[in-house]
Amino acid sequence: MDVAALRDLIAVVDAGSISRAAQGAGVSQPAMSQRIAQLEADVGRRLLERGPRGVEATAAGLELYRGAQQVVRQIEGLAERLGAGGRDISGSVSVGLPATVAGDLVPELLSLVGERHPGVRLELFESMSGYIAELLGRGRLDLAVLFRDDDTPHDGEVRLYAEELFWVTSAAVDPREDPVSPRDLADRPLVAPGTHSNLRDLVERAFSAAGTRAHVVADVASLPAMVRIAQRGEASAVLPRSTASAHAGPPLAFRPLDPPLWRTAVIAVRDAVVDAVGLAAADGCWPGIVPVHP
Repeated sequence: MDVAALRDLIAVVDAGSISRAAQGAGVSQPAMSQRIAQLEADVGRRLLERGPRGVEATAAGLELYRGAQQVVRQIEGLAERLGAGGRDISGSVSVGLPATVAGDLVPELLSLVGERHPGVRLELFESMSGYIAELLGRGRLDLAVLFRDDDTPHDGEVRLYAEELFWVTSAAVDPREDPVSPRDLADRPLVAPGTHSNLRDLVERAFSAAGTRAHVVADVASLPAMVRIAQRGEASAVLPRSTASAHAGPPLAFRPLDPPLWRTAVIAVRDAVVDAVGLAAADGCWPGIVPVHP
């Protein structure tokens, strides 16, 4: 199977157009179309079709697209390491970080990777946890920090830290910081990430276990926006203390939920990412987390 054709397939699916993909890759459209046609002949399946939003992958095309990303990345990584004479790890590593993690982890991570692997160039992607998990599943990331609501990591994952989640609101509106049951918060307006977020899922299940439903008034896919809304007293949010405390502005009150609501962060590799978490916690620059990696 032609690696160039696999690259073409990835480019077309990402761009949604053969012409845009060809332009971005610096090749002619007929040459790209011909390679993809040959790729379809090789696999015996139609991989692309024209849809209402441009060129889209078929089910078979999407499956090959996901696998192709991993194959191309491995080949490119191998070529880069061989080009360096095998003396050290080199090349690009794409890392996905949830918004509640990136601000605290990135400084330590950059420092450690620069010290241990100077030939590595990090590509850091920050977003809400649900989208990070989706990108990892699609093969767009080499590794990612993910959240689990239980204490058992999946195969190939390493536990990083655990953190408690709090009901966060403006201290001027409600200064209390005593534990509170979700049942007593059912009528309070709440902003939360969309339904594909681990945080949203935890909140929904905590309220359901208390026999009620969270009064979510808006789906907000921006962590700073959620904090600002809470600071203004327009609604509350459920967030870890470290994340909300990092934002300047009016003071916030943190109420633990009863029963306590915790989540565990995991990653599929050890090395610099795991050590960066430990250093950040030890230095006191990431309050509210309890490192749990071995």
